[in-house]
Amino acid sequence: MSYRFQPSYPPEQRQVAYQPAPRGGAPGVVQILSGLLVAFLVVSLLVMLAGRVPFVPSATPLSGPTYKNYVIPDRELLGSYGNTTEGKIHIPIDRAMDLIVERGLPTRSNPSPTP
Repeated sequence: MSYRFQPSYPPEQRQVAYQPAPRGGAPGVVQILSGLLVAFLVVSLLVMLAGRVPFVPSATPLSGPTYKNYVIPDRELLGSYGNTTEGKIHIPIDRAMDLIVERGLPTRSNPSPTP
């Protein structure tokens, strides 16, 4: 028995001639590339024109408390004399800084050793 390839058709039929694809067949490479190019151009134009849409953003004020509702009472408290809810007296920060410069910071007579 021989293991050599033996064609089952005569040698003259092995020649295949070029035959153009029928018109109703699958699309060719040129048709696919032209379709992709058209799709790319359409998407590109939509992206470029998206920034030119006449849209005017406007800030709508929100009702409710603002930062001034929190800051103004604290500034008044830090810049005035008065009593606290614990019964202590507070003074303005500027006056407290002046007193620290005049008197110095408090110190201990025998400081504890650092652990």
